[in-house]
Amino acid sequence: MRILYICHRIPYPTDKGDKIRVFHQLRALASRHDVDLFTLADRAEDMAHQAALGQYCRSVKVARLFPRVGRLRALPSLLTRTPLTIPYFYSAELARAIRSALNQHSYDRIFISCSAMAQYAEGIKDIPVLMDLVDVDSDKWKQYARFARFPFSAIYRREGRRLREYERKVCESVSCVLVTTEREARLVREISDTAEVRVIPNGVDTGYFKPSAIPTPATRPTVTFTGDMSYFPNEEAVIFFARKVLPLIRKAEPKVQFLIVGRNPSSSVRRLRELEGVEVTGFVPDVRTYLAQTHVAVAPFTIAAGIQNKILEAMAYCLPVVATSRTAGGLSAGVAEIVETGNTAEDLAEKVVRLLGDPSFACQRGAEGRRRVSAEYSWEQCLDRLLQLVENPMNLSPLETELVASATFGPTHS
Repeated sequence: MRILYICHRIPYPTDKGDKIRVFHQLRALASRHDVDLFTLADRAEDMAHQAALGQYCRSVKVARLFPRVGRLRALPSLLTRTPLTIPYFYSAELARAIRSALNQHSYDRIFISCSAMAQYAEGIKDIPVLMDLVDVDSDKWKQYARFARFPFSAIYRREGRRLREYERKVCESVSCVLVTTEREARLVREISDTAEVRVIPNGVDTGYFKPSAIPTPATRPTVTFTGDMSYFPNEEAVIFFARKVLPLIRKAEPKVQFLIVGRNPSSSVRRLRELEGVEVTGFVPDVRTYLAQTHVAVAPFTIAAGIQNKILEAMAYCLPVVATSRTAGGLSAGVAEIVETGNTAEDLAEKVVRLLGDPSFACQRGAEGRRRVSAEYSWEQCLDRLLQLVENPMNLSPLETELVASATFGPTHS
């Protein structure tokens, strides 16, 4: 088959959760089909990564997205019913390239990652479209509003409402909607009771994330958070942990250190360096270097959606994990059982202190976590489900089954 794949951020290097998911999807699809990739790059240096994706895709088109221009372009939409996200991610260059490709080639499937990119496939009726929402973005904006100050709280609430309306139209116009967890699937069904929804979870590379990868003995009790630190939920999580949870841990473990590992830390996150025992690394070339120093990984999210890759990676590395219940809720029941959960600063601190004070228990939780994650969240398993969904009309919606049976797509390239 020939597949037109559209996503909102160039999926290489794989240094963000959404990029990791897209990269592995592309890798799987390209192993059996011809894939033409159309995407955006919000940093000039990312344009150089087209060549790396060329080994998987038949063709790669990357258009430059300028965040400041995107924000200015989105402002007039405040006076309309259009979500700000839509004009922000619009590129006339990318739209022309996609129209040209559709005119020149016969596609068997269109695969879209992120609801904002559905605008590039509007009006297409004769090709089955699969929409990977990943997470329900309208719900995340609603959560953001609870933590932001005015006027941003009002803007975020407005975006949540408008994006929910847009998501309803998208979900009802495509053949199938994909999400990462059952929780996200329930949210989609609340938005549209007619949408065909399937869960394709994220995976983890257990060969890459293994304890022996980079052995580095820790010299003091170490708790670690990993992630892109320009992402608002990550920022909120580490500020909460450093200011509310860490002081409680230090009462029992005075020498504990908290590592905040990830690129683009905001000014609020950088200020956490002023706190005793907190280290903010910024960008690191290999996160395993810091996982190797870690005794306990934490995911103390107050805003959470989908599956947190950081949890899967830490568990694959045999690390015990402490997280909020909301965060662990995106995991399968078997894997979630191995995560130590709490919802208050006191609960989280108690769980961390127990793991730091009982190395045998921590080791047991870490080993069992790796075993369960390896069994349930290998990329091979997740991507096999994706390929079955894309390739087998019986696994798709009635609309797509009808299209596959009746439409003439032209020659395939399987």
